[in-house]
Amino acid sequence: MKIALFGSNQLQFSKVYTPEVLKKLGEYGELSPRINKQNIEEYKGFLKGCEIAFATWGMPQFTKEEIADYMPDLKAVFYSAGTVQYFARPFLESGIKVYSAFAANAVPVAEYTFAQITLAAKGYFQAAKYYRVLPIRSLAFANFSVGNFGCKVGLVGLGAIGKMVAERLKALDVEVYACDPFVSEETAKELDVTLVDMETLFSECDIISNHLANKPELENVFNYKLFKKMKKRSTFINTGRGAQVAEYSLALSLLLHPSRTFVADVLKKEMFPYINPLFWVPNAILTPHIAGSTGKEPQRMAYYMMEEMESFLADKPTRYEVTLEALERMA
Repeated sequence: MKIALFGSNQLQFSKVYTPEVLKKLGEYGELSPRINKQNIEEYKGFLKGCEIAFATWGMPQFTKEEIADYMPDLKAVFYSAGTVQYFARPFLESGIKVYSAFAANAVPVAEYTFAQITLAAKGYFQAAKYYRVLPIRSLAFANFSVGNFGCKVGLVGLGAIGKMVAERLKALDVEVYACDPFVSEETAKELDVTLVDMETLFSECDIISNHLANKPELENVFNYKLFKKMKKRSTFINTGRGAQVAEYSLALSLLLHPSRTFVADVLKKEMFPYINPLFWVPNAILTPHIAGSTGKEPQRMAYYMMEEMESFLADKPTRYEVTLEALERMA
């Protein structure tokens, strides 16, 4: 069996497909070098008759005509990363199955979020920030925080990440609320969460965590109308997308209510934090998009896809197939 490897960026590709991963993947068949739009003609012969492709961040985009020309026998693409929105449709419309390791990439985000929730409930962020300069103010944040017993946690979005966070929160004595119109009461009961609308979630919860999909229509969905409903000493955590937050409105809300805290791993302009209003707000805690797969964690996505390929080849049920229908509601 021949396996095509796609990736436009060597650095991104090598984070996922390390020598150890490539050695394991090579046990399944003959591997191509990394193929991109610039060298695809060189490997056109290899691609003929190739039924399996693996890729990650930087997957080249192909038209249906290019797919038919270069990959006439391709049956499945195993994408060792998250969103497939930017490249998947022509493959799916060509009858080629697409699988995504979104669940693998969701693991570190869920772990990060769980950690932030437990710390936020203890008043950690502002307590740590002020301890060196204003110990009394620092102690106030710690002593008047809600703590992790009886804390009300709100999850906005119960996709792969939101569900993982909800599962982890079962280990704590907290009440979990969630806002997601696509989740049934049956699923909510399994996750031990209470479904509510967005306004109720923001007004009732001590900790609010965003896990919405990356959709254009959700730009600035978190606005001043919601922020003004937040409780005293509450925390808003964003590991979703920076575009979903009306940042000037949030900055104003935080300045007017200094006991509230914003913990953000994503901003609208991540490479230019200095021009962001939240950068200058003392109760906004910012990290540089580290919630997702870092260090050795990207390798997990390749192993998820290898397991998926084994099921596909054995004609067994798979777990992470992306269909055209699913593509409409996924990030």
